[in-house]
Amino acid sequence: MKLFAKEVVSSIKNIGAIAPSSKYLAKDIIKHIDFKENQVILEFGCGNGAITRQVLKQIPASSRLISLEINEPFLKHCQNSFSIYKNFEIYNHSAIEFDVLLKQLQIEKVDYLISSLPLAILPKTDLDDLFKKIPNYLENNGSFLQYQYSLNKYKYLKTVFDSVKLDFTPINLPPAFIYRCV
Repeated sequence: MKLFAKEVVSSIKNIGAIAPSSKYLAKDIIKHIDFKENQVILEFGCGNGAITRQVLKQIPASSRLISLEINEPFLKHCQNSFSIYKNFEIYNHSAIEFDVLLKQLQIEKVDYLISSLPLAILPKTDLDDLFKKIPNYLENNGSFLQYQYSLNKYKYLKTVFDSVKLDFTPINLPPAFIYRCV
């Protein structure tokens, strides 16, 4: 919590949250993942690792969790916290250009994409660039999972995905909506 508070003060524009994700939010997000062998899960913004931790508890050893984090203290924290997991990779890489990294890693598609990005404060051009690419990188049965503190991107996501379903996690600061997009 101390690391998160320090980073919020110095980087609120990139973090977009006032508190770390609760374990309840993390568990509510991963309940939408059907963990199987040989999957690739991509995570945008692992922050202090609340969601990352829950994914790593469930993911089979043959699957990979690839996380992108641009905040250096969060990056180092997650590198240290999750170094025992051989199927966890973390990169100091912008989510906006996730496709460049996937090409470097020779990954054509991902099974799930979990996003902690603050969509409400992303510039429209970045948002449009990002969501032009995301559907092309999801497996046929793949899902995009995003949490937000409001419903302001619901209509936007409905223009990108065939199906957008909502869940709600009240035990989080602030309470959060989970968008499950396919």
